[in-house]
Amino acid sequence: MKILELRFKNLNSLYGEWVIDFSNPEYISNGIFALTGPTGAGKSTILDAICLALYGATPRLGKITKNSNEIMSRQTGECYAEVRFQSQAGLFRCHWSQHRARKKAGGDLQNPRHEIAEGIADGRVIEHQLRRVAVVVEEKTGMDFERFTRSILLAQGGFDTFLKAEVEQKSRILEQITGTAIYTDISRRVHERQRDELDKLNIMRAETAGIVILEPEREKELNLELQGKQKQETKIIARALATDKAITWLKGVDGLKKEISSLTVEADKLKSKLELFKPARERLLRALKAAEMDGQYAALTAARGEQEADQKCLKDAAEKRPALEALLRQKKYAVRSAEKLTLQVREEQKKAAPLFREIRSLDLRLTEKKKVVHSGDVHCRSAAKQIATDKKLKAAEEKKLTAAQNDLRIVENYLAANSRDEWLVGGLAGIEEQMGALFSIQQEITALKKSEAAAKRRLKTAGGQLAARAAQQTSRQQKLDEAKKQLELSKKELSTLLADRLLREYRLEKEVLLREKAFRRKIADLESERALLEDGRPCPLCGAEAHPFALGNIPAVDAADKKIAGLDELIRRAEELEGAVKELEAVERDSLKKLTASERLASEAANEQKNAAQYLTDITDDLTKTARRFTELQEAALTKLRPLGIEEIPGHDLSLLLAALRKRLERWQRQLRKRTEIERQTAEQLSRLKSLDAVIETRCKALNEKRAELDTIRNDLAVDNDKRRERFGTKNPDTEEQRLDKAVTEAEQAEKSARAAHDEVRQRLSSAQANIVLLQDRISKRASELKLLEAEFEGVRKAAGFTSEQQFQDARLPLPERDTLAARAKELDDQQTDLGARQKDRENRLAVEIDRKVTEEQLADLEPAYKELEEDLTLLRDEIAELKHKLVENNTARER
Repeated sequence: MKILELRFKNLNSLYGEWVIDFSNPEYISNGIFALTGPTGAGKSTILDAICLALYGATPRLGKITKNSNEIMSRQTGECYAEVRFQSQAGLFRCHWSQHRARKKAGGDLQNPRHEIAEGIADGRVIEHQLRRVAVVVEEKTGMDFERFTRSILLAQGGFDTFLKAEVEQKSRILEQITGTAIYTDISRRVHERQRDELDKLNIMRAETAGIVILEPEREKELNLELQGKQKQETKIIARALATDKAITWLKGVDGLKKEISSLTVEADKLKSKLELFKPARERLLRALKAAEMDGQYAALTAARGEQEADQKCLKDAAEKRPALEALLRQKKYAVRSAEKLTLQVREEQKKAAPLFREIRSLDLRLTEKKKVVHSGDVHCRSAAKQIATDKKLKAAEEKKLTAAQNDLRIVENYLAANSRDEWLVGGLAGIEEQMGALFSIQQEITALKKSEAAAKRRLKTAGGQLAARAAQQTSRQQKLDEAKKQLELSKKELSTLLADRLLREYRLEKEVLLREKAFRRKIADLESERALLEDGRPCPLCGAEAHPFALGNIPAVDAADKKIAGLDELIRRAEELEGAVKELEAVERDSLKKLTASERLASEAANEQKNAAQYLTDITDDLTKTARRFTELQEAALTKLRPLGIEEIPGHDLSLLLAALRKRLERWQRQLRKRTEIERQTAEQLSRLKSLDAVIETRCKALNEKRAELDTIRNDLAVDNDKRRERFGTKNPDTEEQRLDKAVTEAEQAEKSARAAHDEVRQRLSSAQANIVLLQDRISKRASELKLLEAEFEGVRKAAGFTSEQQFQDARLPLPERDTLAARAKELDDQQTDLGARQKDRENRLAVEIDRKVTEEQLADLEPAYKELEEDLTLLRDEIAELKHKLVENNTARER
């Protein structure tokens, strides 16, 4: 991993933004470089910025969160750290930042932001979630925060602890820095594994001490006995197979005989079924013969049906013809009546046409005059209404004029009373500039006072922290001394327990005693072993937990067992002391680490107290100088403000004075604008009043003339109305004309319908007469064809054996019934064929089996003999298995 560039802002004492480019040629060519400077210059802050950008934490402060950020510079509202680095995974940019609410120094801390992206320009953001960024950084660099601060960036104070430590402590510190503590765990686990495996070995040796191996002569005898038993087994198996074969043959012959007998019974049953089906079979044969003539009979039946249908149609047509002739005469009379009515209605319509035209012309003149009268009435009402509106408008304008004249007097009185405010038109800009300067100095004084109060609090806090750090340092020094004392006592106790020997020497001595104990057990006789048996524990020879010959024995504990037990206790105690020593060493390391941290914190607290005191002095001096400047500027501003009646400038809020002056200027300018506007409105109102007087006079004259004209038109309208009532009454000419048009249309339609009905009846009569002729001709021709078809069918019927047509019809069967009888007949025939074939097959097979003559004995004698052979074979195989088991156990014991 290689750091290429570091950027940060507002961290500890380094205010503002800072950039360090480690890819600069000077860093590359010189190789090694150092960060130097006095205490508080910011050396550790640069290292903290690297950790902060990568992991969001620092070695001194730990994780930076919303609740705790001691690294952000005082009196600032935001900070950040960004590092660009290169690793085997590529080039990356990691950014961490945090700000206060609205980025104000007094705002609450907000949640920090942390992200890692590709190192190129506008690189893709890889991760931005706080928890996930640390995981991605570890993937890209191969190090988490702890390994990074051990191997790349050692925490401040870490080397000092390393140089002052003893040899063993240096080894442990190097383990902590390099992350090699795993090798200590491996060594401890190897030792534990070795101890467990040795215990297993001792147990296996104790178990194998009781194994017994057969003598060669006894093993040979068992092998010979096994061979004899196996030969005997072969002979019994051969006899059993021969017996089983004979039994199978006798059972097969008996089965064939029974099957032949069963087939004979089945043949008798089938013969009875065939006899019962014989009448149905004859019906089926007659139906099949009749089915062969179905085509010819169907043609004959169809011809007969057509002949009967035509004869019926001919009869119906002849019966309907007189009624159609009478109906035709009736429709002809109706046509003549309709023609006469149409002529009468048309004549009436022709006579009324001139009157309709005259009345329409008169109605049109009446309508036009009514429109003129109506329009004139509307116009007169509108003109009268408009005149009234104009009079109201004139009254309103006169009222407005009076009010405007009153407002003008009020404005002129104000301007005369406040004439000194006219100076503000040109002088307010200068006053605002001076007030702005005073306001800036006033804000500066306020900020300095807040800084002074904060500096005092900082000094007080620094003093408290210094006292607390000193007390903490003393307490941790006492804990370190106590840990060293306890460690020395534990080491001394372990050395006394081991008596200047190593623990592995005691473990070796125990292993030798265990081997010696196993050898003694191996050479001991059974009588001495019996004395060691204990109820409930397995026997080392047979494994049994019950010992009838040693019931109630309490085994004697020999000297070796006592010594082994003593060594077990010593080794256990030593291992406990070793664990205690390791724990105390860890406590000592932790106490030393905490003491170093306390010393560093105490030093930082002292520096903070010194810096706070100096900062308070500087702030106090700045506050005095700024207050003097504020007094001088305030007096200069008062010189200009006294002519306006202002004798004092408020010291707490200058914006109120400026606001009051702006309001006075605004009121003065507003009153000037108001006076101009009122004068303009007064002139406009006088002009509008003069115009309204002329308009009202003109409109009254036009209204009187229009009313005289309307009176003349109303007289003409009354004369025309009287004339129309005399000629046509109140009837509507359009309605009367439509009535006559409708009567003509209806007469013509009635005439047309009568003609259509007459033509339709005439057509029906003509069609009926033609149909009668056609039917008579068709019936005549079909009669000769029908005789020919009947003759042909009679010849076929007699040839098939049917004496009459009725006999033929009785022989016919429906197709489903015919198919059912045919299927039943086929089923019975198939059963007869199958049964004959099976009878012949079983008789042939029985003859073949009898010719084999496998045995002369009876089945009742062979079955008990076969059962006895099976029992003998089972006993013999058990004996063989027992012999094989003994030989296998002997081979296993020899191998062990």
